[in-house]
Amino acid sequence: MTSDKTGNPRLLIVDDKESMRSLLHAAMSDKGWDLTTAADGEEAIALIRETRFNLVITDLKMPKFDGIDVLRAAKEADADMKVIVVTAFGTMETAVEAMRLGASDFIAKPFAIEEIELKAAKLMPRGPSDKTTLPFDTPLDRPMVGDSLHTKDLLQMIEKVGPSKSAVLITGPTGTGKELVARALHQASPLRERPFVALNCAALASGVLESELFGHEKGAFTGAVSTRIGRFEQAHTGTLFLDEVGDIDPSIQTKLLRVLQENEVERVGGHESIHVDVRIVAATNRDLKQAISDGDFREDFYYRLNVFTIEVAPLAERPEDLPALTAHFLQKFSAETGKQVTSLEAEVSDIFGRYAWPGNVRELENVLERAVVLADGATISSEELPRELVLTPYKESAFTDSDPQRAAQHAGTLGDRTDTLESDAIREALEKFRWNKSKAAEHLGLKRTTLQYKIKKYGLE
Repeated sequence: MTSDKTGNPRLLIVDDKESMRSLLHAAMSDKGWDLTTAADGEEAIALIRETRFNLVITDLKMPKFDGIDVLRAAKEADADMKVIVVTAFGTMETAVEAMRLGASDFIAKPFAIEEIELKAAKLMPRGPSDKTTLPFDTPLDRPMVGDSLHTKDLLQMIEKVGPSKSAVLITGPTGTGKELVARALHQASPLRERPFVALNCAALASGVLESELFGHEKGAFTGAVSTRIGRFEQAHTGTLFLDEVGDIDPSIQTKLLRVLQENEVERVGGHESIHVDVRIVAATNRDLKQAISDGDFREDFYYRLNVFTIEVAPLAERPEDLPALTAHFLQKFSAETGKQVTSLEAEVSDIFGRYAWPGNVRELENVLERAVVLADGATISSEELPRELVLTPYKESAFTDSDPQRAAQHAGTLGDRTDTLESDAIREALEKFRWNKSKAAEHLGLKRTTLQYKIKKYGLE
């Protein structure tokens, strides 16, 4: 790979629409970065294979090779290359898959240009001397906050297990904060002043993963122009976090098992055994026992990793954490943008409570970052939310009482009666203006998106 001779951070912008490429190029042109654009995924992949970019911003939907193909190529070329995927409404499941494959972030269309500038600036090195190849030196992105019983039990488990050097297996869906748990374990251990090295194993082909883990000698394969130490050597005397360990090829599992047994690695193309002293923390969103039954995961490797198991529940199963997480992210992004966004409108709290959060805490963080960037005042309204949240079919809020008997006792309360009156008023306005939603919204003194939300909420369509 070649690099920019000026030492400036390099950014690749990938989009099949010339207008979007020009817009992003203009927005990033004053950042002091070296900018390159690609008109499609095929051109982007060719550029990635010959140039070391710090960050790639790629559209998801493109002909022939899409944003996922670009993401895979970036991670195969350099596991530390950052990728932001830009996705349109209706492709959020693919966006979540992109995060699982190692994307640093995703942005939903339509977006404010300030939003993408902020995200890019966070991922770019601050200058020529600022290295991006050692992400394990960065501090925690957020504290572990939440009021649910699950989170309190999780914190107690970290406090107990952290001081040991035993291997830990963290399980849970994508986006729940498994790496955050791993970092918390490292901070709670005597190794806290030593390296914390993270590697997303799902994002890499087997040959690339082997080189990333164990390193390689000069000339070991085509493109190996110099010796490179692997993640085990980088993490020596510290913690190595293997994310999505369930996706590791069985042939690499065998080599990893030997390293864990012997505390020695051999670089690819080398013959010298190198001693390593590393604590292993692994994470997966897969059912590893089922993977063992299917022949995809070695049973002996599983038991070597699974001295302690910590399960992180999806956000939808711990709604009590939503208020604390929301407050934290509002404070975080207000500080980053220089704004004072401190609260949610009641309607937004209701939307948050009934939304399933398939992308979990990571999705909540992205939604609130976008909302703070777009917000004009101190309160987030539905205008600042992605459409898929606002248009989520109405169901009982996760903020409300989930006990059926206690919920029945609250039937007919003032809130219920207010909802009935509001529903009747909306129906009357819609009928008066023959279901012209713009005129009905103006008559009711509502924004059109708010009216659309309430129509869905009350099942008026």
